[in-house]
Amino acid sequence: MTYNIRHGMGMDRELDLERTARIIASSQPDFVVLNEVDHGTARSFHVLQADSLGNTLDMDAVFGRSIDYDGGQYGNAFLSKHPILKFEIIDLSTDSLLEGRSVFLAHIDLDGDTLVILGTHLGLTPEERTNQVSIILEHLPDHERILLAGDFNFEPASDNYRRITLALRDGMMISNVPPEDTFPADEPDRRIDYIFVGSSISVINAQTPDQNEIATASDHRPQIIHFK
Repeated sequence: MTYNIRHGMGMDRELDLERTARIIASSQPDFVVLNEVDHGTARSFHVLQADSLGNTLDMDAVFGRSIDYDGGQYGNAFLSKHPILKFEIIDLSTDSLLEGRSVFLAHIDLDGDTLVILGTHLGLTPEERTNQVSIILEHLPDHERILLAGDFNFEPASDNYRRITLALRDGMMISNVPPEDTFPADEPDRRIDYIFVGSSISVINAQTPDQNEIATASDHRPQIIHFK
């Protein structure tokens, strides 16, 4: 699953991390890439949100800082039901940066095999995203079992989407389910959240959950793929 949770702030302006946890739990994912996660900020009552979600969902949790913010930090996070062997963060800062960004690389022990999952949240302007995609592509591991997920802030017709899909495949596009829009959550009209997969990943199914709480829990809807 990839899910921009907007630090648990819903479209109803309610900060409710328990609601976020319910949405994640309803799909029983093995791995979750999270965007817009607070880590000890005042606005989120100094909660370490990745750790809190991990404890609630009984998953290992790691936070990936992008910026210092409001007395704490803000960035991406990763939840896993399988052992995390290694976790590293790569800065995606550029000269034109409006807001600091990063990508994390998590190496997972999946029944004796290694799976690499990258999670990111790209910038707000095309120029920033072009630079950030270049950095991500430079750091893609030479590994067939790889996934890259997150909020990319671009649509499938964009040049940056094309650049990524020259290296990886769009997991939703190779599933047997037509892609659905992910933003804004209450009335989605564009697809900007993705899970891209490497050459040896077989996508069995995919979905964009639409139960009632998803329309209000964040400004994004999650994307899910089932793979082997």
